[in-house]
Amino acid sequence: MVKVKICGITSLLDAEKSLELGADMLGFNFYAPSPRAITAEKAHEIILRLPRESFNVALFVNAARENVTQAIALGELADGRQAYGALQFHGEESADYCRGWNLQVIKAFRLKDKAALAALADFSADFYLLDSWSAGYGGSGTVFPWEWLDGFDASKLILSGGLEVDNVAAAIKQIRPFGVDVCSGVEARPGIKDHEKLKEFIIAAKGA
Repeated sequence: MVKVKICGITSLLDAEKSLELGADMLGFNFYAPSPRAITAEKAHEIILRLPRESFNVALFVNAARENVTQAIALGELADGRQAYGALQFHGEESADYCRGWNLQVIKAFRLKDKAALAALADFSADFYLLDSWSAGYGGSGTVFPWEWLDGFDASKLILSGGLEVDNVAAAIKQIRPFGVDVCSGVEARPGIKDHEKLKEFIIAAKGA
């Protein structure tokens, strides 16, 4: 069954509701210019109150390695566990930058055209998140042509970009990705989730 990643978590309420409704991954955005940004300290406070099995993703955009390392260190829990299961690099990070971390790595690509998919071959990430092109790093909230992925091995792909309750099932049936990622498609406003949209999205994704 496809995995569902809810990104842009900024509150304990939204984190708990996402997990209650069946989300598999929670994304915490450490890119300060984003309206969905959260500090590492605040994210840690939320994660401490979540179930042990919560799979949390720390998202960075062109961050200095020491900043990522500091966030990972802050995420060390009292019982020796790490608060984060994966790091998501959503900027122009190089293949070398994405290597050598002791957590899973999700490398995001903002696709301008089908030819941009060739860049994935240069990266040895655990998963590849595919988003629509936008000038900034917050996601465009629009869909890229899914036919670009025809014949593409989607077993390590997390599909993003303009997904919402009305199109997520069709996307999953066409592409068969490892997972889907949603942020604005389940929001009441930037950084605040609409719990009814959350429920409908997760049901649609899991039922595809």
